[in-house]
Amino acid sequence: MRAVFGLFALFCIVPRAVGGGEKPAVKEYKEFSRLVHSIVVKRLPKEIEDTSGWGATIPAEFNLPLPRLRRYVKVGEKLEMPHGTWRKFKGKIEDPDKNLKIVIKDFKKIDSNTYRIVADVDATVLIHVEAQQWQKGLMLLGGEVAVDANFTSALVCDVGVSLNLKKFPPELKIEPKVSELGLEFVDYKVRGGPLITGEFGDGLRRDIKDALRTLIKTSEPALKIYANQAIVDSLKEGKGTISADSIFKAMPK
Repeated sequence: MRAVFGLFALFCIVPRAVGGGEKPAVKEYKEFSRLVHSIVVKRLPKEIEDTSGWGATIPAEFNLPLPRLRRYVKVGEKLEMPHGTWRKFKGKIEDPDKNLKIVIKDFKKIDSNTYRIVADVDATVLIHVEAQQWQKGLMLLGGEVAVDANFTSALVCDVGVSLNLKKFPPELKIEPKVSELGLEFVDYKVRGGPLITGEFGDGLRRDIKDALRTLIKTSEPALKIYANQAIVDSLKEGKGTISADSIFKAMPK
């Protein structure tokens, strides 16, 4: 499941006045939010697939009933049989304008060389799940389901700024570091009702929810890297009071 939400590394992005006085107008936050959103959308992959839970096997047994119905696969130099629950996932954000919301909540100077950006992110990801239940080479059950999974994040990023005086004119160095990342799985909704029913379907839905909760924790390092780069790009492209240019002008000469 971790690769699918390599996809999550694609939404967790993230802003008083630059000079430390009045806060920028709300309009400034809206414009910067739109800019960050547009940068994130440009980088979103069309689809990401995770097959890490697909293909579990056990050593082959050849004296079992129904031999012609059993499946055998070659693993290295040995024959094995599919066994247990197989799952694979495909994920994407169908309509980023609708299903990905990035709201800059604050942007302020906290010391002479550091600015703080605060944002809320809300994303809904379409996930296609395919599952099969195997018992020693026999496929007992199989099916597919599509779910809309909702995730939120509260993100705080401290942006260190300095001047590279080795260049002329001096160059502004921007070094963001995510200090807080509160990524939360909210819930998911099955599209078109439960396509996989019965005990297997109930278990699969519990497994999906547990997997999504686990996934958001394992995805945090990648999310931080992605957020850092998106913040740099957004500040470089930004205008008004939230931009690299405005920070440069506010620095001591």
